[in-house]
Amino acid sequence: MMHWISLILMIQFISGCGINRIPEHAGLHFPYVEESLWKLTIEKWGAERFTGLLVVRTIGPDFHLALLDATGIKLLETTMSNGSDVRAIFALKSVRDRGLPEYLSKSASRIFDTVSDDVHCFRHGFIRICKKKPASDVERKEARFGPFLLWSVDYFYSKDTSEGFVCAVLQEPWRRSKLTLELFHGLYLTYDKRNRY
Repeated sequence: MMHWISLILMIQFISGCGINRIPEHAGLHFPYVEESLWKLTIEKWGAERFTGLLVVRTIGPDFHLALLDATGIKLLETTMSNGSDVRAIFALKSVRDRGLPEYLSKSASRIFDTVSDDVHCFRHGFIRICKKKPASDVERKEARFGPFLLWSVDYFYSKDTSEGFVCAVLQEPWRRSKLTLELFHGLYLTYDKRNRY
């Protein structure tokens, strides 16, 4: 029994810390470089835990995220530099206490750090990250530690795949968690000083 507990703890440690920084040679890029708005749903153990909006922006080398509730009030804003350095610019206490800044930043990094077309697999320590194409309008990126699936992202495309994905589903089977992003089209965002977009 202790061996199983040790193995589970080791996998959690590796998946939580080991993949934040992706090697530069992997040819990664952000498909939504400037600005995009997504409907965000977080599920745990099959139950919906949160639904809101996620604003994604790239300003220079920094990757910015803003989490909004259904009325447009900002709950959280983070910035990420160098692929792993997360800084919370603004977070409500209840959001910060639940560890949402780190979880959301790590999840967004796994989704938006995409691999170029000529790279199918690469290693980062003991973690092997590969991309697959299970259907014509779906791509999958998986991270494995040996035979164990740590996390996967399914990217869903509309008919015109040149515009990038319109939906992404990040799953961590061992944590029974699922994060879904669905792209909003044709919306322009403005920001005012009352933490509203």
